[in-house]
Formats: sequence, C-alpha cells, structure tokens
Amino acid sequence: MSNPRDYQENYATSQDGLSLYYRDYSANDNGCIPALCLPGMTRNSKDFEDLAPHLAKIRRVLCADLRGRGRSASDPDISHYNPRTYMDDLWRVLDHAG
Repeated sequence: MSNPRDYQENYATSQDGLSLYYRDYSANDNGCIPALCLPGMTRNSKDFEDLAPHLAKIRRVLCADLRGRGRSASDPDISHYNPRTYMDDLWRVLDHAG
C-alpha cells in the first residue's frame, strides 16, 4: 500500500457546489498528460493505492472519487448521478489539478 506522503489530498468543486475528492501523485510531473485513474461505480480512489505510486514514477497520476463515492460529497438529487454529470465533475477535477 502507498504511504500517505506519496500523494496530496485535494478537493475540487463541482458545478453544483459539491466537494470532489482526488489524490494527486505528482512526484514526476514531467509535462506529460497525467494519468486519470477512475474507479468502478461503487469503488473509490483507494483502489489505486498500489498502482498509482508505480505510475507516478513516469508521469503525474490523479485518482478521483466520483460524486457520492469515497470522500467526495453525496448529491441529494439522484438525477445527477449520470455519465454527463460525471464528465463535468472530472473536468472540474482536471482544471483544479492544473
């Protein structure tokens, strides 16, 4: 498992104001496009604790929790749990990460 010092914990804000958690393994931010690790629908960013440190040796790695999963906030409106909203959320995470 990874050491908590291997990554930074961050929160982006969704278009509708929810906190979106992601881990930033940026030890090797060499200007390459970062790898964005997405868990399955009932999983979270912890699924990548073993993989992300290895990938981070060659590029920046971002591991996101989708809304309502892991450490991201839950949305009371169930109609917002859809692919379009997830994509909007991920754009917010990428923008926040820089």
